[in-house]
Amino acid sequence: MSALINSIDPQTVLVVAAITVVFLGLRVLFKLLALESGTIVAIVAIILLLKYGFHISPQQLWFEIGHLPQEISRLVSALG
Repeated sequence: MSALINSIDPQTVLVVAAITVVFLGLRVLFKLLALESGTIVAIVAIILLLKYGFHISPQQLWFEIGHLPQEISRLVSALG
């Protein structure tokens, strides 16, 4: 058994392992995208509506998302 293991090229094993990991990773990614494709389409539609309908850039949206906890805290404290 030791002779068999020593005769195998480690580089070949590494390449085969890398191909396998990439294949399995892409398979998982595609399954997730297939499950969540409706959500992804909705997010893209909202971003496009904001960009072309209201001239709000994705950067402005991301900035607001980053400050959302502060805004919610301020709103809750104003109500209470």
